[in-house]
Amino acid sequence: MAIVDSGSPPIGPDPTACTVMFGKSTYLGRSLVSALIKSGGWAVRVADTLPPPSLGPIQSDLAAYFHVDVADRSSLSSAVAGSAVVFLVDPLPPFPSPLVGGDFPRLHALAVVGAKNVVAACREAGVLRLVYTGSADVVFDGKNDIRDADESLPYPHRYEDPLNELRMQVEVLVLSANGKDGLLTCALRSGNIFGPGDPHLVPFLVQEARSKRAKFVIGSGKNMCDLVYVENVVHANVSAEHALSVAPASVAGKPFFITNDKPVKLWEFISNILENLGYRRPSIHLPINLAMIVILLAKLAGDKLKVCRLSNSVFSPSTVYSLSCSRTFDCSKAKTLLGYSPIVSFQEGIELTVESFSQLAKGSGHALERDWTITSKADRMLGSGVVADILLWRDEKKTFALVLSSFVLFYWFFLSGRTFVTSGAKILMVICLSLFIQGILPTKMFGSNIEKIPPSCFEISESTMRDAFFALASLWNEGISTMKLLAQGDDWSIFFKAAGCLYLVKLLLHIPISVLVGLGLASLFTVFIVYEQCEEEVDDLKKAAVVGLEKLKEPLIARLPKFLINNS
Repeated sequence: MAIVDSGSPPIGPDPTACTVMFGKSTYLGRSLVSALIKSGGWAVRVADTLPPPSLGPIQSDLAAYFHVDVADRSSLSSAVAGSAVVFLVDPLPPFPSPLVGGDFPRLHALAVVGAKNVVAACREAGVLRLVYTGSADVVFDGKNDIRDADESLPYPHRYEDPLNELRMQVEVLVLSANGKDGLLTCALRSGNIFGPGDPHLVPFLVQEARSKRAKFVIGSGKNMCDLVYVENVVHANVSAEHALSVAPASVAGKPFFITNDKPVKLWEFISNILENLGYRRPSIHLPINLAMIVILLAKLAGDKLKVCRLSNSVFSPSTVYSLSCSRTFDCSKAKTLLGYSPIVSFQEGIELTVESFSQLAKGSGHALERDWTITSKADRMLGSGVVADILLWRDEKKTFALVLSSFVLFYWFFLSGRTFVTSGAKILMVICLSLFIQGILPTKMFGSNIEKIPPSCFEISESTMRDAFFALASLWNEGISTMKLLAQGDDWSIFFKAAGCLYLVKLLLHIPISVLVGLGLASLFTVFIVYEQCEEEVDDLKKAAVVGLEKLKEPLIARLPKFLINNS
């Protein structure tokens, strides 16, 4: 590859010359440059902010490298001068991530200011066509699902991910420049790109799998998305350039969604990639609201304690929404006006991608997906009814209602500073007043029917009372039975269990009751769902603990006085 720093621009653009902006630093840019060189019909110029490559993957007499500064219009003018076409590739990171420090100003200068200067340089140099490849997420607000959207969908008023807002600004700049100084422009809104050698997606998934974080499925796991193979996006760029030259009236100044024309379940795609590389597919379903609560608490703890900074993109709200929302787009307009159609099928794309990352494969065999149709142990422990639905976060409305009411009661009785008697009396007073007001209200008011509380709501059936007494009697009998076994002195395991429980109670008595109740409430809404999702891991830990205690019991018994051992 020849390296060019400056030179006198030729008179008029060369119809076979093109410039790929960010053709070295971006995955799509490198793929586009390789395809253009391989076609043999283009004299390719690679313009990038990275320093000149010594030995890069692209080596050809048809390619020249320009080291540019996007803030310096003169260096950009040298790179695009003489080119008939400029392919501008989105330089922003492909994944949502928390921006810290000077990231946002730097990325804004790279993308928005850079695009503005690229457009100006193209107009000055007499470039005929400009094709910008951005992202379909320019119409994604970051929270709400998008299903089969076409190009008529407007930009959102607010973005959860600031990177998508920057992409929107670049797209507006490019499209608004259409027709000025003879420059024709269009924008390609690509779905999430994947393919062989992708330095972002697959390495990121493998890293998460190795760190055990890839066990979690955010949300239901049924959200659909449009992923697109990298060669198809390259083909879309070539098709768009051709359409701008032969039918500019129907293409110029317009955006086009580019997909593989086959929406898939995002988590099924992730699972296929990981499973084919030998890693366990994600199986632990984490509710979105619970994930957001964890992120919020972690952020608050990090801000207060100056630790646990959220440096990983997994722990950002934008990533959680991105992984749990459906985003599918209609590429019919691109197929009709650009002549685009996917040249590589989705399944073939996955196979080629996995094959290229064989070095990241795990040596073990494929893990099996957990069968979620089988009732979990946590569900059976909770009775597989309403209580299970609430504590396992299956009915999120009821769960949050119970969480809120529990917090209110916890504050009322423990954090308000009042005594239990005062707090209880005030609550009873409010209940009595509410019942009395509800009782004197008419059955119909302002055209709405008011349902009265039936007397049966305050009655307790005989069977319920009998079951309650039977439960208490069973607990009493179990306690008496345990005391009898202790009195016989034959079962050391019973002794150690009883002693351990009593010692634990002793330790707990030193902790304020408000702290114990608060921890109990927090555990109530977390322990069961964690056990359900990590059932195998918890059972393995329990077995290991039992084995460890059994090994510990023998030396403890050996240290006891001989007369106790002989008597037993």
